Amino acid sequence: MASTSEAQAHTVDLTSLSPQQLSSVKKRLDDELEHLTTSFTKLRAAQTKFRECLTSIREGISSRIAGKPLLVPLTTSLYVPGNLADAENIMVDVGTGFYVEKA
Repeated sequence: MASTSEAQAHTVDLTSLSPQQLSSVKKRLDDELEHLTTSFTKLRAAQTKFRECLTSIREGISSRIAGKPLLVPLTTSLYVPGNLADAENIMVDVGTGFYVEKA
């Protein structure tokens, strides 16, 4: 953690900056805010997808469904027919290229 003297060394008095410098600081802060907002939105979307997957697995998959036809999503708009071979071991897409096995 930064000490008080280190924090003071990085403090800038905004009243001493020129209009061009203030504009530059504003642009950097706006860019950082946009990046953080985008990252937060993506994180919330991944969290929601993860929760939906858990709910689907908990409530929607059982041994009575094994062997029955179902639709497998290849993309957000393309589904192909398939069969659930093993209702006990299922791979769940938790987003951003990560998969978790539900056993």
